[in-house]
Amino acid sequence: RRLSKHSMKFITILLIAVVTTSNAFSPATNAALSTTKYRGGDAGGRKNNARARVNINSSPSSENNEADNDNSSCSIPMASFNLIKGAVGSGVLSLPAGVAAIGDVKSAIIPASSMLFTLGAISAYTFHLLGRLTAVANVESADDSSASKVTSIGQLWEKEIGASSSWLISAAIFLTCFGTCLAYSIILGDTLTSLAQTFGINGLFATRRANIAAISLVVYPLSCLKSLAALAPVSLTGIVGILITCVVMAIRALPGGPYSSTAAVGATNYLASLSADLRPSFGVIGLRSPKSLLVLSSMTATAFLVHMAGPEVYQTLQNPTLARFGKLSAIGFGSTALISAFMMAVGFFTFGGSCKGMILNNYSTLDAGATICRLLMGVSLLGSYAFLANAMKKAWYEIFYKGQEISDKIHYRTSKMFISILTSLALVVSDAGFVVSVTGALLGSALIYMVPSFIFLKSTRRRMNNGSLASTRVLKVERLWNKFLIGLGAILALAGAGMSVVNTFFPHLL
Repeated sequence: RRLSKHSMKFITILLIAVVTTSNAFSPATNAALSTTKYRGGDAGGRKNNARARVNINSSPSSENNEADNDNSSCSIPMASFNLIKGAVGSGVLSLPAGVAAIGDVKSAIIPASSMLFTLGAISAYTFHLLGRLTAVANVESADDSSASKVTSIGQLWEKEIGASSSWLISAAIFLTCFGTCLAYSIILGDTLTSLAQTFGINGLFATRRANIAAISLVVYPLSCLKSLAALAPVSLTGIVGILITCVVMAIRALPGGPYSSTAAVGATNYLASLSADLRPSFGVIGLRSPKSLLVLSSMTATAFLVHMAGPEVYQTLQNPTLARFGKLSAIGFGSTALISAFMMAVGFFTFGGSCKGMILNNYSTLDAGATICRLLMGVSLLGSYAFLANAMKKAWYEIFYKGQEISDKIHYRTSKMFISILTSLALVVSDAGFVVSVTGALLGSALIYMVPSFIFLKSTRRRMNNGSLASTRVLKVERLWNKFLIGLGAILALAGAGMSVVNTFFPHLL
């Protein structure tokens, strides 16, 4: 049967998305795929075989040109932009659901915003702490010509705690990337389903499961890429997507807007096109127990999780001093908190207690603005998926193939295994917000609050014992503060994950 006009439009858009991401398959990239051999990573980042080894703790894009990175540096504005870009992603679209877990009255935004800014300030502190530890490592290695530059949190861990337990950092990074890829698979499946409905597609192409399976055919070749340089333009798509989404969500949240029951007569109103569970809901439940804040705290962790790049950001900063790095941390995390709070508020003020784990799912498939946001975010997520899959596999190699050469056979087999597992899980788990909150609770809490503090305590104890650091009252207070952060991280991890499960599967218990 001949395809309808709407079907042709939908297929054309899909082809554009695929072509955008498949630009990575340039002749140079294909050559790299056929000739490059990897060797299992070294958490210490030693210089021998530096080009042949997989360093799972550096950002994927930084490995495309090692020589350039060694000589490159970023100004504070550029480094701040990169920091914000790395923090503000699709995870911010889950935050309105975190507020909805607190209650369906607009006053719920007050405790939600307070928690977001508080945890953002703590996240900025621990990020800056990693810069301080990197500066100490630079000073101590200045007279050692054989020492390598510290550019990863894994190297800091190995330096202060030991190589025997460095696999814990690799495992945390692997699980973080795995959880994020799973959330992306769910979001991409939902996005493609919504777009199909927008363009009047019915039948198989309009089902979530079929779309998730179709997405796997695109993300598999992307996950096999060993050079990600060609995907750099997709990063710009993500930034543009977030900005446009901010504007669209803000306009839709205005009083009398298209999702308001008080819209003016004759004005566009999408309420009739939404199912009952997607329509705005306010004042039905009220405020829930304060323990429901733990759901939002888990989601918030993913909004500030850039700590894996902390040492590298410090090393690549122009004139890297602690004062300049502190300014960078304040600008980066402050801006991230403001953007996250804004999107959290406008999403919640539009839909209240009915906010879904991916807020774009709430908007009507007839909404042209929301459709543009879905398209941009979909293309952005495809590119981000490739970067995350790359980091995930490197962490896997670090754990199970350390010191071994990674052949093409292992590389492709590993890609197939993970894409198959992720696709299977995405077919079963439908709530991206649940995945984001559990990932943030268990892994975000560990990497943001616990790991930097633990390294700091070990480093300061070692330096106090060898006499290179004086035991002052300020230092004692800071050590107590970091011990508190370790305990806080453990509580947020366990309690946050538990509350996320309860909120998703047993909401009547809240």
